[in-house]
Amino acid sequence: MQRNGLKPVERQNVHFQTILNASPDIIVLKDAQGRWVEANKRTLEIFQIDEEVYRGKTELQLGEIYPHFEIYVPYFIESDRLAWVTGDQIQAEEYVIIDGEEHVFNVVKVPIYDSNGEPDALVVIGRDITEIRKSEQIYKSIFSDHPEGVYSLDKEGNFLDINKEAQRISGYSREELLQTDFQKLIAPDKLPAVLERFEQVLKGQRKAQITQLVRKDGQVRDIQLTTIPATLNGKVIGIHGVAQDVTETKRLEVLREKETFILAKIASGDTLEEVINHIIEIVEKLSQGVCSIMFYEKEQNWLRFGYGPGLNPEFVEKIDKFPVGPDLASCGHAAYVKELTIVSDIETNPAWAEWSEIALRHGMRSCWSVPVLSASGSLLGTFAVYYHDSREPDDIEISMLRVFAYVTGLAMDRTQHIQEIQYLANHDVLTNLPNLRYLKELFEQWIQETNELAVMFLDLDHFKTLNDTFGHDFGDILIQEIAGRIQKTIGEANVVARMGGDEFVILIRNVTDRQMVREVAEHILTSIEKPIFIMDRDFHVTASIGISMYGEHGSTIEALMKNADVAMYSVKDAGGNGSRIYDPAMNEKAYELYMLQGEFRKALEQEQFQLYYQPKYDIRTGAITGLEALVRWIHPEKGVISPATFIPLAEESGFIIELGAWVLRRACQQVKEWKDESNIEMRVAVNVSVKQFIKQDIAAYVKATLDELKLDPGCLELEITESVLSRHEFLIQETVGELQRIGVKVSIDDFGTGYASLTYLKQFRANTIKIDRSFIQLLPQNEEDSAIVTAIITLANQLNMSVIAEGVETKEQLDFLRSKGCNEVQGYYFSPPLPVEKMYHMLKENRLSGGNKA
Repeated sequence: MQRNGLKPVERQNVHFQTILNASPDIIVLKDAQGRWVEANKRTLEIFQIDEEVYRGKTELQLGEIYPHFEIYVPYFIESDRLAWVTGDQIQAEEYVIIDGEEHVFNVVKVPIYDSNGEPDALVVIGRDITEIRKSEQIYKSIFSDHPEGVYSLDKEGNFLDINKEAQRISGYSREELLQTDFQKLIAPDKLPAVLERFEQVLKGQRKAQITQLVRKDGQVRDIQLTTIPATLNGKVIGIHGVAQDVTETKRLEVLREKETFILAKIASGDTLEEVINHIIEIVEKLSQGVCSIMFYEKEQNWLRFGYGPGLNPEFVEKIDKFPVGPDLASCGHAAYVKELTIVSDIETNPAWAEWSEIALRHGMRSCWSVPVLSASGSLLGTFAVYYHDSREPDDIEISMLRVFAYVTGLAMDRTQHIQEIQYLANHDVLTNLPNLRYLKELFEQWIQETNELAVMFLDLDHFKTLNDTFGHDFGDILIQEIAGRIQKTIGEANVVARMGGDEFVILIRNVTDRQMVREVAEHILTSIEKPIFIMDRDFHVTASIGISMYGEHGSTIEALMKNADVAMYSVKDAGGNGSRIYDPAMNEKAYELYMLQGEFRKALEQEQFQLYYQPKYDIRTGAITGLEALVRWIHPEKGVISPATFIPLAEESGFIIELGAWVLRRACQQVKEWKDESNIEMRVAVNVSVKQFIKQDIAAYVKATLDELKLDPGCLELEITESVLSRHEFLIQETVGELQRIGVKVSIDDFGTGYASLTYLKQFRANTIKIDRSFIQLLPQNEEDSAIVTAIITLANQLNMSVIAEGVETKEQLDFLRSKGCNEVQGYYFSPPLPVEKMYHMLKENRLSGGNKA
């Protein structure tokens, strides 16, 4: 019996069509000649094709009927041809415009053959994967917790995503920014240049620039933008960017630049009038205020008006012969106390009572004044800035007042101090080395004589840690000593300039080849490595040097310094204490590391860090005596990131404190889990960074962790590198003692690679000495390493310390160490570092077997 008057085959067709129309995918059935036999409703909607028209038509015919469909015809025909040629299912991505937007479809095409093997039909199924692709690309390079402002734009410049720092910089909320495009934030006069860079990025280029942004509150901020194209399947779909507010940095740079400019003018012999006119022009431009310079006449104890082209003549007449004394407006009081005097509101300030009416009449509502003093400290006059609104200066504006009052004093006192001024303009005060300005002048002179030049960028390793630990006086002495050593090493034919902090730029001439400049760098490093005696003890310092060659790596001092700086940071990434010549590939690496650093806390939150464990063995019984916890970063996109890459970055950024605390706690938790689950009691060793000692009460943290987990202190061992002992003796000695009183074992890691003396071993009384793998590698063939290892083992035994050798990879090494009385061994000969599950199984097997590996 037929239901509803339909035959079974007809009912099947109805059911089949209902299923097709319910699918959100593109579904098309074509015959062997490419004619459309069947298409679902979604397909017809996407391509805007009428249901009663398409059957029996090829793509070419449909393109003639529907002009908007014509653009797809060549691509569809070609992929159909490929499916028939291969004779098998193919998969491709095709692009379709839906409601004016480009969508990406993952298209599968399946050829069907009849019983004779002849082409019969082609099934086409396409799934919209646009949003998946967009999400993958957007979130690949955007880090919501990045310390800089991170954002994404579409090709029209509309914001797609913004992190919190970008919102803070702009003053707009996320919701407000998502409703606008970036052009509305850019200062109008900077917009053409920004748009030009925008178009270049859309063409696939990476661009960096400094521009200006107008905040929601109207403030204009200097912003450094780094922009890269966002791509999908090889096509640019938008832009990713990083924004850094450099307003204060720029203001300081401009201030230093202008100060140097004025000092140069004074040193070159410009007249006082010329110098002061330059100063007024600069300050009024920087401050948007009106300047006044007054000269002090001691006999009458008053201030005479000197310079102030922006002041009204009536007001000038009123303040000329201004009395010096307490609470006499701004300038009179500043001259009397010889200190900066700030009056933020002239109208209400009692000291301005006699002069406020005329000041307000001419639109002056606040005045900041600073005394101008001679080199000997005697009063020469005052330097003041007036404003049309009531306000107080910020820190940079105060610096500006002091700087230009100082250089005004130098200009006024020049006849007595001309040589001092010239020296200040060209040299660093702390080291007496040339400054960057002088170095640039020398560079311009030298390139007229020769093109055989090299630029070195030198930075001391771990200087900040030393400076923070021992104080700035110590740091100053250290910098002076290093400066002298560099100058002595390179000789008078070359020049070294101090950039500031612990950075030096070295200009080497008559460089004939790369080997020569490498040798010079090596001599410098050797001279720096020699012990430095400060505060009644020896310190050992190393440095990193980057090198760029004139012509090959740039023809200006700025380009050469930039590239040498990049090379220097590549040395830092490799552990420091070395030199490298610039390679363009270093720029990509530097950017990658910078972006990686912003992911640390996100990685910790998402449990991307994992602990692996490497067993330690009793050299006599082969039993596992303990484990060393080693952190690994399993990145969801980049895979396994080497500790050699991320640990130095964590140290530099300070994240090592947070990461180190996590490692210690997680290792203790793991020990407790094994004990509770299988009654496996095992001591675990954790490496501790020097920053954890400096910034964190590590002993208190360890005790709190052990108490919370109810663990015996004997289950934990902390490893401290040998170099830490010599650099931070006073800080660490007490902490180590406290840890041992708690019951935690302490070992000296990498023994033999640092400079710890026998005195340190006696003072710290570590439980274990760990011989560095560099001494184990060539055992027993290398006689020097054999002698050193033997001496270390003998020394440890005499001091009642246990000895463990790391990096054991051969039976010959094991036999040698056993013969010398080494207690424990660790290395790939026994086991590589293992994840938790594998380590757990090994511990259970070792317990059952009693240990027989050694």
